[in-house]
Amino acid sequence: MALPAEASEVIVAREAAVAFLIELSFVSETKRIWTGFGKLVTSDDREWDGIGELARIEGLSEGIGTSAPAGKIVASGVSPLILSTAIGEVAEFKDRPLAIYMQPFIDRAVYGAPVTLALRIMKNMEISRDAGTRTIGINHEGPYTGRRRPAAGWYSDRDQQKRFPGDKACERTPWLLFKKERWPDY
Repeated sequence: MALPAEASEVIVAREAAVAFLIELSFVSETKRIWTGFGKLVTSDDREWDGIGELARIEGLSEGIGTSAPAGKIVASGVSPLILSTAIGEVAEFKDRPLAIYMQPFIDRAVYGAPVTLALRIMKNMEISRDAGTRTIGINHEGPYTGRRRPAAGWYSDRDQQKRFPGDKACERTPWLLFKKERWPDY
């Protein structure tokens, strides 16, 4: 992934000042939060509410191969408004988009546009309250996880037989994996 010039300039510095921005697209509204305190206005004129302490963001690795890593965003000290959305109807957030951005800063001021790190799909929320602290965990997956298709169900004979019994179009697919052909063959 190539980063914009502003983000690259900040990241290569000895002390990189960045914040994570999370955009939650609920059915009723789009909620934008960031890992700091107070309001933040980015260079694209979007407003982000400070969530305070963000415990961790998991599952931002690239899905290489046949795996699609699930992830989780855990935040503590969330406001009652976000908590009421999480407790509300599951249809409000289930299978809705979630975007994670990185915002570079120079001298405590926004520098450049937010850089998209991940586009994910919200699956479910876990809520806990202990010792006066509200914690919420949002489980998310990549947009290509599942897709109503069996794992590795692209051009396999088993998948083809399930969809079209008796079809022999994909029965020799495994032998073509490392086959080398010379073309054009005169």
